Amino acid sequence: MNRKISASILNADFLHLGDALAEVVPLVDEIHLDVMDGVFVDNISFGVPVAAGLRSAFPDSVIDTHLMISTPHRYWQEFVDMGSSIVTFHYEATDHSYALLKQLRAAGVDAGISLTPATDARLLEPVKEFIDRLLIMTVEPGFGGQSFEPAMLRKIERARELLGPEVDIEVDGGINDRTIADVQSAGANVFVVGSFIFGAEDRAEQVARLRDALR
Repeated sequence: MNRKISASILNADFLHLGDALAEVVPLVDEIHLDVMDGVFVDNISFGVPVAAGLRSAFPDSVIDTHLMISTPHRYWQEFVDMGSSIVTFHYEATDHSYALLKQLRAAGVDAGISLTPATDARLLEPVKEFIDRLLIMTVEPGFGGQSFEPAMLRKIERARELLGPEVDIEVDGGINDRTIADVQSAGANVFVVGSFIFGAEDRAEQVARLRDALR
């Protein structure tokens, strides 16, 4: 499986976001956008204009868009139109996961679905054939900088057993140079990293530490 580091901008300095990403983008595999509406999660982040600005500034980057919103069926098309490479919505936010996964694939992007810590991955059995990426949250979604929950490792293992080797399993929450190897061993191959990268002065060194831990 191809191992990928997805840099979450949630913990970046938004006053200097372009400069921060210009430094990080050559070092990572994806830019991770956490879109929050203040309803599905208790926080508000940003919307399409910020995402579109990032696409314009970094036209060749893989943009990994995570919709932490209560009505993903209303907004997914806007994020596809602005240039998202991957769009992920929450299983808990809609009763129509099957339809939405198929719509995303038909629109030409990778179709992702995300689970909060309390949601059993086995619930995805009926729609597993339509999933390109599963995002497992190891913390309650809504805020960056939370600590990794080791109990989620077994959930990652079960998800890999269910989905097989071809589906990306992405993990978000408390990923750093100490936790990333355990998450990889459990079956994940995409790692969302925010504060560990953007909270450091030497961001290149932090990414190198992550790569070393994966090796």
